[in-house]
Amino acid sequence: MSEILIDKLTEEILKNEYFHNLLDRCSTSNALQNFPGLSATSWSELTDKELKDALRFADLLSNSSDSDARSYAYQIVTDLNPSFAENPFYKTVAKAVYSKLGNYPAINFLSLRNGNEAEIPFDRLLQSETKKLLQAVPFQEGLYFTDTQFKLYSRLIASSEFSFSGPTSMGKSFIIKTFIKNIIRNSPRENLVILVPTRALINQFTIDLKKDLNEDLNQFKYKVITNSNVTELTEDNFNYIMVLTPERLISFLSNDHQTPVGFLFVDEAHKLAQIKDTRSVTTYMAIEKSLFKFGRNLKLYFSSPNVSNPEIFLSLFNRNANNFFKTTESPVTQKIYFVDLIEKSIEKISKDKIVNKQLPFDDRLVDINSIISLLGRDQNNLIYNNSKTKTINTSKSFADTRKVTEDEPPEVSKAISQIREYVHPDYYLAELISKGVAYHHGKLPQLIRNIVEILYKNENVKYVFCTSTLLEGVNMPTKNLFVLNNQNGRSKLQEIDFWNLVGRAGRLNVELSGNIYCVRHDDCNWDNREKLFEKGDLTIVPTVTARIDKNLKKIEKILQEQDISGPETEQDVLKYIANIISIDTLQLKGSYQSPLITKLIEEKKDKIIELAKSKVQNINVPFGVLNGNASINISIQEKVYNQLLKAHQRGEKIVLPSSNSDQFYETCLALLEKFHQLYEWHNAEKKLRSLNSMSYYAMLMNKWISGFSLSQIIQQSLDYYETSGSTIEVDHQVYLPFEKGNIQHINIVIENIIEDLEYVLRFLLEKYFNHYYQVLIGILGEENAAENWSSLLEYGTQNRIVIALQNIGLSRHTAIAVYSKGRNHLVIEEKKLKSVDKQGLLKVFKVSSIEYDEILHML
Repeated sequence: MSEILIDKLTEEILKNEYFHNLLDRCSTSNALQNFPGLSATSWSELTDKELKDALRFADLLSNSSDSDARSYAYQIVTDLNPSFAENPFYKTVAKAVYSKLGNYPAINFLSLRNGNEAEIPFDRLLQSETKKLLQAVPFQEGLYFTDTQFKLYSRLIASSEFSFSGPTSMGKSFIIKTFIKNIIRNSPRENLVILVPTRALINQFTIDLKKDLNEDLNQFKYKVITNSNVTELTEDNFNYIMVLTPERLISFLSNDHQTPVGFLFVDEAHKLAQIKDTRSVTTYMAIEKSLFKFGRNLKLYFSSPNVSNPEIFLSLFNRNANNFFKTTESPVTQKIYFVDLIEKSIEKISKDKIVNKQLPFDDRLVDINSIISLLGRDQNNLIYNNSKTKTINTSKSFADTRKVTEDEPPEVSKAISQIREYVHPDYYLAELISKGVAYHHGKLPQLIRNIVEILYKNENVKYVFCTSTLLEGVNMPTKNLFVLNNQNGRSKLQEIDFWNLVGRAGRLNVELSGNIYCVRHDDCNWDNREKLFEKGDLTIVPTVTARIDKNLKKIEKILQEQDISGPETEQDVLKYIANIISIDTLQLKGSYQSPLITKLIEEKKDKIIELAKSKVQNINVPFGVLNGNASINISIQEKVYNQLLKAHQRGEKIVLPSSNSDQFYETCLALLEKFHQLYEWHNAEKKLRSLNSMSYYAMLMNKWISGFSLSQIIQQSLDYYETSGSTIEVDHQVYLPFEKGNIQHINIVIENIIEDLEYVLRFLLEKYFNHYYQVLIGILGEENAAENWSSLLEYGTQNRIVIALQNIGLSRHTAIAVYSKGRNHLVIEEKKLKSVDKQGLLKVFKVSSIEYDEILHML
């Protein structure tokens, strides 16, 4: 059948009312399979004629070049699978449709799960086999790209700058890893940077790379590293794949070294448009500074979910905006249901022309726990909430309805033991896992997150309650997703975030579809449901562009040192952008011009440029220091530099004291009090405003840098709370005296300590100590700048070998244990780590230990 005729038929079908009625009938058939015990009095099973007509429509639409038509074809066959998998006509048409769509995971599902060995017509078989030859995944025998994946991969390998977007379930990370397999075979070899938004994704991407590319990495001499400390890169004959956060990439770029980078991949690129988040500006900075350092030869790629205008990222950085790819086609489908506990109704959300359909309500759905239990039915379930506290509380509430798992699998017993040893015996998570339940949030220690993710992937835990970590790209696909809140933190979920969440439902290679249950209850009224459910074009505007377009008057005031109105987060973003513009004016006479300056010139905003120039025209801070620390107010940077310079000229000692001090706590406290005044934390940092809190953070610094384990730090903190009679915040602004043995109080302290270590020490304090050290280098030179305390805060150790072990992917905990117990299996030359005997180290640790697991997967 000719393409012209197919396109004509497709056009007619998509206008046909009977087709849309059948589409609704198929979808309802599938929906009723998901709600056990519902009476379907208002619905009758498809007749034989309806079944055959629906399948014929699917067969015709699968031949279309229209992505919506192809999606309808997939939807029909998928919807009918639960009820008609044994039907001979269904078997043949389903296999033919999936073959035409090039959806090989779905074909495998039919064979493995349904026992579908139907023969398809010879011409279809020939077409399918030809397609498999063309779409075979390179360097990976027996794997085949779907049609959409193949189109994307073909475009990707032919481009030196590219931006693409697609559904979360499309397998974008798989395509990137396949592309990397291709790159590391190039000659000459080049270093790569993969930019990810969070530390958690560093760990996830590193594990995936080492698992899927291990032989290739060894053969083509590539190392995967996770930090910016290039002084530890000792192998001259190796190249590097650096998996970094924006902050770590900026740190890497600010180092005085000549490590070239040929490729930059920006994963989760839509984070550049998180308008209320200063980290979106940091991501912009990291990319822009990479382009400044490595020039047009840097090959640049962006990956994002569900974005309708992925070319915007290329435009932002003055690259060719024609090199983009976007698709809405997914190898799995998502079914959305609105379960209303207040009105006692269930609605099937439709994405086509048919209005949303009301389904019979099951009176057993009385609360959130019963919804999860009944609709989850021991499948894999993710349950989203908008805050860490709600996530932990709802997971505990649900676990209280379940019994401890009988005949506990050894993997679960091992995980419980590891958690109690690594964190604390009374940590909630250990008990929850014994009931097949867990929670997962952004501040969870990475080793614990790994445990939860592995248990979930292996279905030893089937209910994971989680926060917006899913929006940050954490790879946890699921059969069912329960959305208990329409917010992210205190802000409303944006459409792109909602559809990013939705895309987690449906596991490629495991099932054909996933279910999303949006639950209305007393604490969430879903007042923005219509806006979220209407999946139109998800166009985005990068934060820096949006703010310049809409807030020039406020930026102008900031440059004039005037106060501005608005929420604190918005003010922080605008001050950050004003800093960047000011710093970028220092390059106006050079060959490189930043995208922001280019935009301001194009829009004839000369006044803004002149104000920015005046802000830095008499600045003494070296350009490299300013350029690497744009999130710190320029006036404060100038104040710090001038004070230290004058002190040095007076003969005073300005370098930081040795971390080997006998009275290390007192040293930490004195430094924090000094920094509090020097950097004006009482105005600049909400978490560090109180001078009295410096004693607490000094205690944490002391233990952290001295190499104390997390469990030791937690136990000593609990002992302090007990003996000092301190109060804790048990609810919002509700404080009670700490009670020994109170499990709730113990867990509140644990969560607070973990968050303070990860955010205050390893992010905020690390940033300021790194700035101070860079100022010292500017005044004294690197050879006289003494110790860099920012590294001590980042790595939690003073030991260079332990730092090197962390750079190759081990956690602080395991790196310290390896150095302590397995030093004989490390090759150390001239105080530098040269190589690691993995097999020897594995013999040092118990098979059941958390260290053994990490060595096995990360080295």
